[in-house]
Amino acid sequence: MEFIPYKANECFEHLYYQIPMELFFNKNYKDKLNSDSKILYGFLLNRLALSKKNNWFDEEGNVFLIFTRKEVQELLNLSDKTATKAFKQLKECKLIYEKKQGSTKPNLIYVGKIEHDKNLIKVIRKNYESRVGKSTSHDTENLRPNYNNNNYNYKGKGKYSFQNYEQRHYDNLDFLYANNLHEIYEN
Repeated sequence: MEFIPYKANECFEHLYYQIPMELFFNKNYKDKLNSDSKILYGFLLNRLALSKKNNWFDEEGNVFLIFTRKEVQELLNLSDKTATKAFKQLKECKLIYEKKQGSTKPNLIYVGKIEHDKNLIKVIRKNYESRVGKSTSHDTENLRPNYNNNNYNYKGKGKYSFQNYEQRHYDNLDFLYANNLHEIYEN
């Protein structure tokens, strides 16, 4: 296998799983969930869109999904013990609830919402804002968008020259938006 770097026009060719950042910083989750549990939660959030498409709702309108331990083991390359531990950690943090259907049927999984730490959000915003205002180093210049055409304005010729991001044109990227996930699953 050889190393093949990305080209400027290839940056959006992948779909991604989203893992909420708060799982890594919120005191309710950061020390109680291991990496496998956090990744599993991202997979479960992704599966909610498929459940919605399949109209998998209970009588109270709660969305459920079916994701067996065997599927998790194969998809995340985990042992049975590790997959079971990941589900257990998510249950203990009230991020999932499993409803048993019977001995031969898989459990229905309900995904719980994250309990947001408002103090954490304030601290992150405060640090972000103070960093932008007080620092002049290059690593903070692009934290906020600026519209003075200084981004990517290297005008050299050769394989590392860039256009301004405002001038780039990408074909239809609507599939990247959460409201358009149904289109992904239809194809």
